[in-house]
Amino acid sequence: MSGVLLALDAGVRETGWAVVDSGSSKTVEATGVVKTPAPRKADPDSRVDVLLANLDALVQRWRPSALVHSRPSGIPWPVPALDLLENRLCQWAGRHLLPLHAYTAQEVRLSMVGKANASQDSLNYAVMEQLGLIGQSKTTHEWEALAAAYYHLQLPGLDLRAA
Repeated sequence: MSGVLLALDAGVRETGWAVVDSGSSKTVEATGVVKTPAPRKADPDSRVDVLLANLDALVQRWRPSALVHSRPSGIPWPVPALDLLENRLCQWAGRHLLPLHAYTAQEVRLSMVGKANASQDSLNYAVMEQLGLIGQSKTTHEWEALAAAYYHLQLPGLDLRAA
């Protein structure tokens, strides 16, 4: 597996992303967050449109060869906005001819922390520790995206110091 991997912790309001060189160098090129308009100012469909437009710009800049997506898990009731996001993200990936690999947050957390129900803080710290990033400043969504990339690639050590 080589090329550029775009990893997402996708949400309707805020999405974390990470661009990882999945070739021999296995480095993180960049991370960031896409924030969509406040709930009172936009419906879920409009917020997903804003997200996808931002993802279009990431694809144009980084030319990823695959997309990894961490999706919420363990919610015992229907969440129409998340279903909308999942469907639109699948369509978007198809338009860009990007293979989409979706993993549950529980899978990702289990691989990073050893517990499927680990807290955000535990996951953030585990990613920092396992990837040698203690003291790095990133949002929770960026750490989630990095964890999804790490899970997907199963990298023994990701050099993120350049990100």
